[in-house]
Amino acid sequence: MNAPVFLASLLFVAHQTLSGADVRLPQTVSPRHYDVRLFPILEKGNFSILGQVSIDLECSEDTNRIVLHSADIVVDPQSVQVIERSDKFLQVEGIEYDTKLEFLIVHLNPKVKLTAGSNYTLSMRFVGNLTDQMRGFYRSVYTEDGTERYMASSQMQPTDARRALPCFDEPNLKATFTVTLGRHSDMISLSNMPLIDTTPMIGMENFFWDHFQPSVPMSTYLLAFAVANYAQVPSVKTKGKWNFNIYARSSAYNQTRYASDIGPRILSFFEDYFNISFPLPKQDMIAVPEFALGAMENWGLITYREKFLLYDETVSSFDHKELVIKVIAHELSHQWFGNLVTMEWWTDLWLNEGFASYAEHIGADHVEPDFKFLEQIVTFALHQAMNLDALESSHPVSVVVHHPSEIAEIFDVISYQKGAAIIRMLASFIGENNFKKALFNFLDKRQYGNAVQDDLWNAFDNQAKVDHIILPVNVKTIMDTWTLKMGFPVVTIRRDYQSRNVSISQERFLLHKSEKATDDPTVYLWWIPLTYTTDYKTIGSTWLADSQPSKNLTLESEIGMNDWIIFNVDETGYYRVNYDAHNWKLIGQQLMTNHSAISVINRAQIMDDSLNLARVGLVDYETAFNLTEYLKFEGEVLPWESTFAALTYIDSMMWQKPGYDLLKKHFRNILSPIFSSLGFHQNTEDSPLTNKLRLLISKWACYYGNEECIRQAIELYRQWMADPEDPTIVPIDVNSVVVSTAIREGGEREWNFAFDRYKKSNVASEKDTLLNALTSTREHDVLKRLLEMALNSTSGIRQQDGPDVDMILMTYLIESNFFGCQQVTRQKETR
Repeated sequence: MNAPVFLASLLFVAHQTLSGADVRLPQTVSPRHYDVRLFPILEKGNFSILGQVSIDLECSEDTNRIVLHSADIVVDPQSVQVIERSDKFLQVEGIEYDTKLEFLIVHLNPKVKLTAGSNYTLSMRFVGNLTDQMRGFYRSVYTEDGTERYMASSQMQPTDARRALPCFDEPNLKATFTVTLGRHSDMISLSNMPLIDTTPMIGMENFFWDHFQPSVPMSTYLLAFAVANYAQVPSVKTKGKWNFNIYARSSAYNQTRYASDIGPRILSFFEDYFNISFPLPKQDMIAVPEFALGAMENWGLITYREKFLLYDETVSSFDHKELVIKVIAHELSHQWFGNLVTMEWWTDLWLNEGFASYAEHIGADHVEPDFKFLEQIVTFALHQAMNLDALESSHPVSVVVHHPSEIAEIFDVISYQKGAAIIRMLASFIGENNFKKALFNFLDKRQYGNAVQDDLWNAFDNQAKVDHIILPVNVKTIMDTWTLKMGFPVVTIRRDYQSRNVSISQERFLLHKSEKATDDPTVYLWWIPLTYTTDYKTIGSTWLADSQPSKNLTLESEIGMNDWIIFNVDETGYYRVNYDAHNWKLIGQQLMTNHSAISVINRAQIMDDSLNLARVGLVDYETAFNLTEYLKFEGEVLPWESTFAALTYIDSMMWQKPGYDLLKKHFRNILSPIFSSLGFHQNTEDSPLTNKLRLLISKWACYYGNEECIRQAIELYRQWMADPEDPTIVPIDVNSVVVSTAIREGGEREWNFAFDRYKKSNVASEKDTLLNALTSTREHDVLKRLLEMALNSTSGIRQQDGPDVDMILMTYLIESNFFGCQQVTRQKETR
């Protein structure tokens, strides 16, 4: 599942209110194979699923009942059969629904028992609901050539396979699946495996059954179905033994070219990276009009929200192109880490999502090296994770999940971004080649099975022994401090400039510590891999232990009194660094005289660390803001991203305060030279990251009142309004800034034009940009109207954009002074 919209996963299980500890299925029987037949009826007034399932079971403990999952499904009790392998029918006493636990219980006659070591088959017919709730097997509606059309697609993760068919809906209960789907003649159907045969439905003219190959063993949450009137992009055959196919609405067919190019290349790359061939004969990817998540890694049939798969070079920005690359790479990496080897239970969700969030940058970097994804992981993963992990309300990466209602809570920045950051840290201190060899051993040993995090640590410990890697303790001991504890440390560096010794200590970094906080300083300590440099030619390393006696460490060094030292080289470690005042001053002098002497990642780290350390009073703001002065010479996007991410909090706190004009003036002065250099219009020789920087600079220049920025944005928008069919008037990569600024500075006329373009657009990424821009208006009546439309399913704003509804509502209430303040509005404008 994809990180950029992980909050949408709350939709899937927020309805569940399970309580108590006994929510897991009893381990008396387990599935070995499912034979599934589903017919989704896509007609108004009769949206339903006609289904039949037959499950081969293995009994491990004597029992006279079978317990499996089922939700929003009505089973025909007369159809329920339990058969021994000898074709002996066992007497079924009846069925029972436990709606709170979402269990279906099949009771056998009290005189009949399933016996341990024996095999049985459970079969039944049922009717399900083909709802529009974007979970289970559900329906989507879209308009094609002026005609309203319906399609059926699926989203099973985490616990919604039970809404499509009765099943054993836990990740460790893997089985093989043979799927048959019913469809109309003008539609196609897709599932995890390739189609092998089509037969007519008896008594149903123009309807057919599509029969698919049996699957490999997999978890129920990876099951996938789609029935739609869709177009297929010509299949890509690679050097592997698999085909690569993309499906989309006919009118969006031309937006699939980029994904069709990079998808097979990324999949091939991961085969080499993991040293394990992709095990399926095909990989399909489909763009779904209504999809609650960003994407879902279903084995062999990955489903995407349209904006994360489709790309139109005439209207889609560079930012959207980056998203398409990363989301595709994220889902394809899951085919190994998550699908081939799956977490035992949701407690170890981070193994799936943390690794995929790390690997997406590696796969993306392979196909687009000029985008420097391996650098961008610092701002996208590490810094994002720290923002949440610095709160007392954070949680460990590995958090015990007692029942399904808790699962949605861990689809968050900690599982995804912190997971990625600590895996990157592990790869750094153990070495990239050793890292890849350990991953191969882990995947090869546990393929088609399940794992817990200790299985991964054991693989790394074994590899460390083979390759004679010297570590202070074993990998499990090190990594447990990062996965079983929430939060992270700030490492404090104090230099004795006479003796040249360096004193190092650690403590938990918190943005705010409540008066009732009970943090034990002996508990919140970590095994920290320390790296340091003075000139990037000499790089040293050591370890700071998690034990109280070793909380402080002294290094003897040969560093000159006037030489700076930087810890956490290229920020591979998951921690902040604070220095004594003089070392901060030496770093600032280096940045002002020749900032390129410090790596771009460490420049980003310095901005992020200093501004956040100032936020909690560990560094004075004068030091932090003096460091930002060098940015007027900075031509790389990473340090700017770090600065403005950290600045958002300061901006929101100072807004409407006496010093706010000084803050605006400070950054207007810093931004002015680079905005004058970059402007709104790109040059043909500009690199991709220059275009990314242009968007960031223009956004903040306009926000902080750069008159030329605002003037140009309004003029470009005026020209576009005069010729709305010309997409070249507003440069693609700054379109969001131009439209947002013009709407914020304009009135109802400017807003109406953007909303009209939103309704007419056939490109999901363009619609996303316009919808976000529409919330920038300062017209209260217009915001109120937008809110009403967002809550109206017939207005053209899709249900999947629900998270934006919350932002619109909050903006309206605050701008109308409902709460007596306007702080959230400022945070919205700087997001």
